[in-house]
This record gives sequence, structure tokens and C-alpha cells, in this order.
Amino acid sequence: MSLRYVYGIVPALAAPALESAELAGIGGAPVRAIVSGAIAAATSDVPENEFGSVALNEHVRDLDWLTPRASAHQRVNARLLELADTVIPLSFGALYRDDDRVYEMLRADAADRVRSLAELAGRAEWVVTVTRDDADVPSAIADLQALDEEIRASAPGRAFLLEKRRTTVAREASEREDGDVAAHVFEELAGLAERTYREPVADAGRDIVALRLSLLARRDDDRIDARIVSLQDELAPRGYHVRATGPWPAYRFGSLS
Repeated sequence: MSLRYVYGIVPALAAPALESAELAGIGGAPVRAIVSGAIAAATSDVPENEFGSVALNEHVRDLDWLTPRASAHQRVNARLLELADTVIPLSFGALYRDDDRVYEMLRADAADRVRSLAELAGRAEWVVTVTRDDADVPSAIADLQALDEEIRASAPGRAFLLEKRRTTVAREASEREDGDVAAHVFEELAGLAERTYREPVADAGRDIVALRLSLLARRDDDRIDARIVSLQDELAPRGYHVRATGPWPAYRFGSLS
């Protein structure tokens, strides 16, 4: 038995290009279009014994199983963006029992999906991350050096209290610096974007994450990549790294449109 795996939704006018492109989806299965009115779903068959709800819940915890399939999901949606100029990418694991269920999904909220596709035409998503080396920020080094000298010259009891003070000074300086840098990068890039979404941040290994930002802009706007490069050059001396991936299909903004 097989299920229908849906990668994304495109305008129905793009269905012939999708079919002729002979895309290979998860497991190498051919990607085909299911058309309903003005929109179409890009879908392929996947085995139920792997993608049924119980099996899938187990498999998604296995990175060796998940990685090639998630990569295929992203690869298909990236190709759909090229072929159709606009795509609403679905999250990994959008599964339907058969073609009839896919038709039902397409008919539900069809007008909203047509509107979303029009809004996303010619646009793509970039994901920008600003990280800092896990070290003292330059703006605090002078104060911290003075504390370090005082700690070395102090008796153990006072040195212990000064160490706690040093930790507080370093943390507060880092938080201020991270906030200033995040606000600066956000302002610089938001001015070039049509929409932005500031993601929750968490530390990445030894690096401190100051900002994670998704932005929607025109695919042909080369100012995005140029500004990211200039921000990296500007902030590197302060211990920050500005990295970006994209342009991608609008994973964040397709669901928000």
C-alpha cells in the first residue's frame, strides 16, 4: 500500500512544467501534479509501512532515516520554485490516504491558497543567523581586565566575590552587545525585505546566537546577499558571524500568508 506525500502547492498553470521536469521525490518516486481548479499539489507515492502515522513517529527520531528524506523534500520544493516561480511549501510529512484526499485538501480554502500564491510570486525566503564566539565581548574587555587584576591581587574570600562580579559584568555586557548587534542587523535587512519573522534563538554549540531572522524578498533582489556580506565584514572584528541560507521557498511565510 502507498500514501500520497505532498511537497507543496503551485499554480495549476505550472502543472505541465512539473510533469515534464520528471522530478524524483522521496525514495526516487516520480513527482506528479494533482490539479484542482487554479492550484495543483506536487505529490509522489510513499510506502505506508514507512510513512503511516505510527511508523513515521518512530522514523523521524532516526536521523539516518530522516536526513535523506527531508533533503528530498527540500530539493523538490526548491525545484518547484524554479519551475513555477511560486510555491507554498508544505512541512515535511504532509501525507494523504489517496488522490481523493489530496483533492479535498486542495478544495479546502482554495481561494486563500490562490491569494497566497499570488503574494509569493517571484519571492523567496532567506534565513539569517548572527552568532558570537563564546568569548568576552570587546566592549567589556577593559573592565574585565581591571577585575582580573584585582582578583589576582585579592585574598581568597574577596577574590571569590570579585569572580562573581566579573561573571555579572561579562554577562550584562554580552547581553547589551548582542542586543545592539541584533537590532542593527534586523534594521539593515528589514529595510530590504517585504516581510520578516524573528525566530526564537538558542545557543548553537560553542557559539552564542544573537539573532535568527527569516525574511521574504524578491528572488531577483541581489541587495540581500550583498548586504549580508557587508554585515559580516563589519561585525567580524567584534566576534560576530552573519550567515545566511537561501533563497528558499517561503516555508515560514507560505504558512503565514
